[in-house]
Amino acid sequence: MRKFLLPVFVLVLFALQSSAQVSTVEFGKNRVQYKKFNWRYYQTKNFNTYTNEGGLALGKFVAQVAEEELGAIEEFVEYGLQRRANIVIYNSFTDYKQSNIGLGIDWQNTGGVTKLVNNKILLYFDGNLNELRTRLRQGIAQVLVENLLFGDDLGEFASNQALLDLPKWLTDGYVSYVAENWSPVLDDKLKSALLSGKYRTFYQFAFSEPYLAGHAFWRFIGEHYKKDNITYFLYLSRIYKSLNASSVKVTKKKFRDLLTDFMDLETEKYQNDLKGRRNLPKGNVVTLEEKKNGRDYYRFQANPIARNNSYAMVEYKKGIYRVVLDDLSDERKTLLKAGVLNNQDELNPNYPLLAWDPKGSR
Repeated sequence: MRKFLLPVFVLVLFALQSSAQVSTVEFGKNRVQYKKFNWRYYQTKNFNTYTNEGGLALGKFVAQVAEEELGAIEEFVEYGLQRRANIVIYNSFTDYKQSNIGLGIDWQNTGGVTKLVNNKILLYFDGNLNELRTRLRQGIAQVLVENLLFGDDLGEFASNQALLDLPKWLTDGYVSYVAENWSPVLDDKLKSALLSGKYRTFYQFAFSEPYLAGHAFWRFIGEHYKKDNITYFLYLSRIYKSLNASSVKVTKKKFRDLLTDFMDLETEKYQNDLKGRRNLPKGNVVTLEEKKNGRDYYRFQANPIARNNSYAMVEYKKGIYRVVLDDLSDERKTLLKAGVLNNQDELNPNYPLLAWDPKGSR
């Protein structure tokens, strides 16, 4: 029996060790890769920037921007990078979708904070250098914040994460705020959310739109309680392991009362802004598209002819997108329908592109 069990034990132990070496990729979950990636990297003082074939210029740009932005982010977070961070930059969204890095983790999110997998900042280039810079700042900020809150060592990370239970909207919102203080797009989104009447409490708002809620919360702290108290608030949360104690120390209010003030004051600000405005331009037709049944609308193109009220837009639902032409008649025309029915894959944020001809005829 002993001679029989010993080989079995060795085989089981070998299997466990083998599975541990490839724990980042789950069985049966590999993404389809349509081409072979040949990686190269630039090594700078604080970053290793990996880029695939055809992306050397892009990788060089990212490496330079990362070094330029690091100092300001470290100064705001009040914490320094302890070791080189790894940046993986893909030439396009299509290449980004073929990666197996972080499979099994919901790290792909176009509209949110740049995701980390282990020590890797994952980015893709969509043709917009300003957007790439913002996402890079998000990634660097998230590396610093996670090291600050949970530690750089694996054992320290596990113990601190178990003790420090900060809501995700709070930490992701802080990272988003560090990357971009505020913008007209964010202001418009916050205004629409608060004046919609859908959210009675901040927690309802944060559950539905966590990134926007978290970003707006830190901006609120900076406006009403000094910008220096933003990082101090997060630091106290780590020390006290209590948001309520941190809130009382910084704002002299309980955390729940602070969130109530946010909802009341921000809503009142936007309501006052609307008073006296003429919302609908005289003589123009205004249409509304409501999000319902899991359907989203994005990429809107109005007819360039001033007196023509037709418009085109993209509807997206569960992996299927449609290019729809609406001329305010009873029936809409579907010009294009494509995609695969899927609730998991991320939508390519760049396509399909829409444009009218100069005459507005098609």
